[in-house]
Amino acid sequence: MRKYIVFACVAFILGAINPGFSQRNMNQKQFKSKSNDNNKNLEYNAGLLDNENSGYQVNNVPKMQQYVKDNEVILDVHALMNVKAGHFLAVFNLTQVGETTAKTNDMINMRIDSFTTAIKRLGISNKDIYIDMIYLVPTFEFEVEKKLFSKTYNEVPTGFEMQKNVHVTFTDINTVEKLVTLAARYEIYDLVKVDFFVDNTEAVYDSLRNIAVICLNKKINSFKKLNLSLSDKYQIIRENSYSIYPETQYPDYDAFVSQSIEAVSKKTGVTKIRKPKTVAYDQIPYNQFDIIINPEILEPVVQFVYNLQVKYTLDKPEVKAKNTYMLVTPSGEVKKLDVQ
Repeated sequence: MRKYIVFACVAFILGAINPGFSQRNMNQKQFKSKSNDNNKNLEYNAGLLDNENSGYQVNNVPKMQQYVKDNEVILDVHALMNVKAGHFLAVFNLTQVGETTAKTNDMINMRIDSFTTAIKRLGISNKDIYIDMIYLVPTFEFEVEKKLFSKTYNEVPTGFEMQKNVHVTFTDINTVEKLVTLAARYEIYDLVKVDFFVDNTEAVYDSLRNIAVICLNKKINSFKKLNLSLSDKYQIIRENSYSIYPETQYPDYDAFVSQSIEAVSKKTGVTKIRKPKTVAYDQIPYNQFDIIINPEILEPVVQFVYNLQVKYTLDKPEVKAKNTYMLVTPSGEVKKLDVQ
């Protein structure tokens, strides 16, 4: 008991001396918990968490299958493949205000033309650029009309607001940083999103399916060492697959500690400032998969998941009923005879 008390005191002292240490741990827990919540939602939508026999818990730790009948055997394989995207799409948004529709359109097109001309030096051609017209709406302001005993505020049209999006496709993810730098030169500051695309996803799922079948056959062969033969008289096969794109794998956390004890003691008041949130890419955890292809990753990737499950129903052995023979002795005593 004394050991535990000493350990608790040391842990408390370390936390008091180095508050950043405990904060980093809390940040990591917060970061991982949000990431696990995202993964849980993905698995639920994919059908992995639809019932008690899904084989997963909320914390993404696999659990043993719950058998419905004693003569059922359920074998499953969970495979994951990390695939680098081959193409990317960046979308930039522009908003322009002008007195007339023609002047508004000319001003926004001037910014777009300057931007698209600059990015062509990066090897981006006209076929890789698309201009998407979003909206054109009038703008209004209030005009004060003074009367003898009152004022009236009337809405009057003052101009027009136009919004367009610039779509740019490219093959190197490092091009995003160059695009953002060039966009800022022409007063384009809104990077809406970056989409990832993988070519020939059918081949990816075919590879996952083939390797999952090989892994399942190895499991079946291993049961032969237990003198358990899984026949193919009656079996149910279930499979599902889904993909996880990087834009859904960026949880955030607060990378700071708010302390205002000094301000309260000095009675100077507390001034709150904007505190940015820290975000980072976090792939789904590997602990729930039997097969992981390309596990080491440096940049955000598209993760493809394939699950294969087979349920075997075994034949129950026939139990023959034995006849029971009883013997009544002359003295009236009843004895049971053991007849083989």
